[in-house]
Amino acid sequence: MNEVLRTNGLVIGYEGKALFPAMDVALKQGDHVALIGANGSGKTTLFKTLTGHLKPLQGSVTLCGKPLEDHSANERAKLFSLVLTEKPDDLFLKVYDIVAAGRYPHSGLMARIPKQDEEMIQEKLQLTGVLHLIDRDFVSLSDGEKQKVMIAKALVQDTPIIYMDEPTAFLDYPSKVELMQLIRKIAEEEHKTILYSSHDLELILKHCPLLWVVAKGKPLTVGSPKELLERHIIEHYLSIDNLPL
Repeated sequence: MNEVLRTNGLVIGYEGKALFPAMDVALKQGDHVALIGANGSGKTTLFKTLTGHLKPLQGSVTLCGKPLEDHSANERAKLFSLVLTEKPDDLFLKVYDIVAAGRYPHSGLMARIPKQDEEMIQEKLQLTGVLHLIDRDFVSLSDGEKQKVMIAKALVQDTPIIYMDEPTAFLDYPSKVELMQLIRKIAEEEHKTILYSSHDLELILKHCPLLWVVAKGKPLTVGSPKELLERHIIEHYLSIDNLPL
């Protein structure tokens, strides 16, 4: 699989103060990774650094073989998409409008949507299970439906990397499980690289094959759930006792 992201000696933080030691990590095409850590451990800071919204204190981020800072804003929009906890609240936006916006980095804001893009919009809405909602007002949807629509938008943006911030937040348990299964399907079948943060530890341990674990002052640690449980990394980093192996 092709490598899409790599950090070299990356140190992140604010006002010259590092959150944890330098990290050297990589993501390959089709990787499905959960970023976990306690509140305030640096997950958001790491996301902001990987997306270029925050400059590293030291080291570098390489995106698809090129330093992140050398990519223009439009190039970045073609390389990674974001699924955030904040959602559009415009009363007049339809589901179609939200998802179609994913094509703007490729066609421009004022461009007419070509037929192949219309077909892609339908296809990704079908993949995420919300095609039947295409003409609904976005604000009228449930939290779970809104999240699926935002994932469809990210897929329509057609980037190799998708970053998700707490994708299962505000969902009931069945919806959380369904979304976890959808994320894994997208990584495996669409060959997208997905990195997402989450506090739903039980679901992550069941559904995510690879974890990045962070804690202030400790090195970022990478491994499978089984490996990290056996090494007691998760208990140590999250201050949790007696997790089942």
